[in-house]
Amino acid sequence: METKRIFIAIKINNTDQIRAIFRQVQLDLKDEWIKWVDQKGLHITLGFIGTTDVRKIGLIVNRLRSCAGKFSPFSLQLKSLGAFPSLNRARVLWIGVNSDNVIYELRSEIVKQLEYIVEISDTKFSPHLTIGRIKHGVKKPGMVKAALETYASWCDNELLIDDFVLMESKLSRQGPSYKVIESFVLMP
Repeated sequence: METKRIFIAIKINNTDQIRAIFRQVQLDLKDEWIKWVDQKGLHITLGFIGTTDVRKIGLIVNRLRSCAGKFSPFSLQLKSLGAFPSLNRARVLWIGVNSDNVIYELRSEIVKQLEYIVEISDTKFSPHLTIGRIKHGVKKPGMVKAALETYASWCDNELLIDDFVLMESKLSRQGPSYKVIESFVLMP
């Protein structure tokens, strides 16, 4: 059986402000063991599906196309920096997302449309843009927390979201690489 590791996401174009905050955080935390994400692959995950039989992808695409037809383009704003599971025990560094309920409604509709086809992680949806991962813990947790708190009031300009994508993720030692399988335009 041929499979692909897939997920649904909103691709984020790399703005000047995102590049600037990324560089600054990398400088602030240069002494930490952080695997920074490739800025060309920035995205907000709407639903991680995982390893999937390729024979299901056509049905998934049809359902996602139906989803896209129910939503108009919407705006969101990237703001503040944080960490999962917490600032004191940082494992994933992220930029937050400020949006009205549309992004939550879109995710809910995606989960509903795909519930009998594939399983989407049922964890609490917290829209974010991952910028770095810490695999083996940080050397100076207080410094990481302070650096992230410095950017609590940072924000980017509003971004217009007019589509979402089904993506394939391939893992390697260099990190994940992403390929868009299909794009779904939100209907005005």
